[in-house]
Amino acid sequence: MKSTITLSLISLLIMGLSSCAKYELGLVEDNYAGDVMVTSTGSDPSGDFVGDGDAGTYSFTYTNSTKKADVRFDITTPTGSVQMVVNDAKGNVVLDEIIVGGASIDTFSGLTSEGKSGVWKVTITLIDFDGDGSYSINPA
Repeated sequence: MKSTITLSLISLLIMGLSSCAKYELGLVEDNYAGDVMVTSTGSDPSGDFVGDGDAGTYSFTYTNSTKKADVRFDITTPTGSVQMVVNDAKGNVVLDEIIVGGASIDTFSGLTSEGKSGVWKVTITLIDFDGDGSYSINPA
């Protein structure tokens, strides 16, 4: 009986540890053919991006000491799209927004869902992006 309880507790501990995302701070991926210019890092990252029909992904991590973030991004482009996905320190998606070029809405401004504070991951995916845009993220 004790060995069954011990084995169950070990299994729960392993499952709990494996469900936590552990991100290292910094650039995670940059296969975007256009340019991303980072203008601020730390707990309030921001930057600009430009493209000429380019596609790819740019992702980075930063430290969020709160459970939410205030996210803003905008684009000026007649074509393409930009998607921003934010994951909390556990790896849970706390924001997933898309802006499509040429649409009447070219700006997103809002709060993420509540997540676990710590190192968060931001992924910006640009598809057939022809124009410019910017992003900023602040603790909320």
